Amino acid sequence: MLQAGDLGAIIALTGVLSGVAILGGAFFGAYFFGKSRGQREAMLTDRDPELVARLNRVEQIVESTAIEIERISEGQRFTTKLLSEKKEIET
Repeated sequence: MLQAGDLGAIIALTGVLSGVAILGGAFFGAYFFGKSRGQREAMLTDRDPELVARLNRVEQIVESTAIEIERISEGQRFTTKLLSEKKEIET
């Protein structure tokens, strides 16, 4: 019933499918291993007081920069308003 060509195709197909399964399993294993290791390292770095202090300083810098940018934009809006009113008075 089985011919020699059919058996060779089945063996080749089985080899390819098992190779794909092994490769896929290796990729998924590496992904989950890396993910768990990254989470473990993240939990350990949360306890580092130097890192927490640095992050707090960066947060303060970002907040003060945002405040200064808001002041600059408010000044620009005021200047634009004055210039547009002056132009309307002249015409």
